[in-house]
Amino acid sequence: MIDKDLQIHLGQVAKPHGVDGEVLIRMLAQWENYEPAPDFIFLELHGGLVPFEVKALRYRHSNDLLVLLNRINGQEQARQLQGTAVYIAPEDLGEAPQEEKRSLNLLTGFQVSEQQRGSLGEIQAVIEIQNNPLIELLINEKEVLIPLQEDFIVHIDWKKRELTMQLPEGLIELYLE
Repeated sequence: MIDKDLQIHLGQVAKPHGVDGEVLIRMLAQWENYEPAPDFIFLELHGGLVPFEVKALRYRHSNDLLVLLNRINGQEQARQLQGTAVYIAPEDLGEAPQEEKRSLNLLTGFQVSEQQRGSLGEIQAVIEIQNNPLIELLINEKEVLIPLQEDFIVHIDWKKRELTMQLPEGLIELYLE
């Protein structure tokens, strides 16, 4: 049996996300801006902690995680986990966020505009690929992935939660055709 006292109470399953069994985990305020990267999470079920393998994890806002778990195969199974406490091993929490180093994941929810096209929409997620992070937007109900490269960023307004970019011609159109 997994000892609950040796784990970190990360938060709880807030709700299902989509139809494939992905869940939204809302982290407790004390873990805001942390970037946990667990291979397993532990859900408090039937009085004990049950391990679930993490198949995929995306950050959404500073305290929300979208997680796809092994053995959770649909929206109904995900819905049954709603309100369940989530624990992780202490080593999976990551380091405390530093004020001067802002995480790219904090850009989730920002409004994106492009100098030539104007408003593109809200960042749905930040996908961190080593040396090539991407932002995910929904434009005309289509998923659009944009490289988050310094050359493309004109300005980030952290207070207004806005990102202004200058993108190569044709990049957006590749997704919309």
